[in-house]
Amino acid sequence: MTQEVTHEQIYERLLAVENKVDSIDKNTSGLVDALKALDGAFKVLGWVASAAKPILWVGALIMAAGAIWQTWIKK
Repeated sequence: MTQEVTHEQIYERLLAVENKVDSIDKNTSGLVDALKALDGAFKVLGWVASAAKPILWVGALIMAAGAIWQTWIKK
């Protein structure tokens, strides 16, 4: 007593699944865009951090030179 499935029924089910997938894609596209933007933001923060280290070292050297000049040379 097994009921056979026709090609038309399979096609209708396939169309229903495609519609569900399209709906899920539309619903999650905003989330995907937000995650891509977040990934880009982390890359930019990484670049800023890698640029900040040398800038801090140069600033520290300038401050040290100023402190030495202020202490020993400018009496």
